[in-house]
Amino acid sequence: MVKIKGDQKRHFIIQNNSGKLDSMDYLELSCRWIFGLQMVFWGLNGIFHWVTIPPASPKFQTFVDSCVDVAFIMPIVKTIEILFGFFLVLNFVVPLSLAVFAPIMFVIAGLHILHNPKPWAVLITILLPYLVLVFAHRDTLLRLVH
Repeated sequence: MVKIKGDQKRHFIIQNNSGKLDSMDYLELSCRWIFGLQMVFWGLNGIFHWVTIPPASPKFQTFVDSCVDVAFIMPIVKTIEILFGFFLVLNFVVPLSLAVFAPIMFVIAGLHILHNPKPWAVLITILLPYLVLVFAHRDTLLRLVH
């Protein structure tokens, strides 16, 4: 059972009953940082275009171009990625952040599975840490739907 100690509540230090972090805590922490920082980076990249994204299949590119042309969807998605990515890194409202990322991750995973000939790099680096976080916070997330 993981609990937050009294004085440490402000510092977001999570400890188990023995007062030490266990392996699941380290896994959750590393996945939260990996996923959160990726979301912040790709959100900022959507605004500043630091990294050129390689060409995609025609259907994939048509979808992305449509979202950009609407001039509403992509700025909102990128803002959500930046804001809630920072929330994950700061360990602030983690279950809410995971719930907000669910539809975005669904679209990213679906597009890459269906229209990317080599989807594994994206799926492993982005979807795997997200799924580990969902598993680590499953009790809280299930309370959202009950």
